Amino acid sequence: MNPSILLALAAGTLVSEDLTSISAGLLSRDGVIGLMPAIAACAAGVYAGDLGLWLLGRVYGTRVLKWSWVARRIDPAMLASLGARLDAHLWLAVLGSRFLPGSRLPMYLAVGVAGHRPLPFAGWSLVAVLLWTPVLVGLTHAFGAAAGSWLVGELNGAMRYLLSAVILGAAWRLTMRVAMSGLSSRT
Repeated sequence: MNPSILLALAAGTLVSEDLTSISAGLLSRDGVIGLMPAIAACAAGVYAGDLGLWLLGRVYGTRVLKWSWVARRIDPAMLASLGARLDAHLWLAVLGSRFLPGSRLPMYLAVGVAGHRPLPFAGWSLVAVLLWTPVLVGLTHAFGAAAGSWLVGELNGAMRYLLSAVILGAAWRLTMRVAMSGLSSRT
């Protein structure tokens, strides 16, 4: 087995996690690489990417918050409240964003900016990677590209609608709570 293939898979996840994981499953299905090395390479790359997003949020997000244009628009108390909520429900935020397409980047950046618990983030991110990556690579290995495409497309589509409904409901509740507290403070 060529180690450069494994390095390419790990690096490829930094561009497209799902496409690279499906490719790894197909490579293992065709006997180019073993299934376990394919899963390990993809999981390592995905995990490194997750930690990298958190680190970007931690290092650059705090700098961006100091820009005058941003500082005028972001209430420090609201940011502290967001950080506390993220820390309190970190497992849900990390696991949920792993299965909701398009949510990992903003969620992991937000946890980096506002969260205060890097080690639990790293742990929950590892759990999420170890849940998702073997399933995607393994099912693609077993059933071909159609299985991987279904997982990424159809299943994520259903999850997207369900989680979007939950997020919209939570946003509505939060908006109403803020609006009611604003009204009660005026009287």
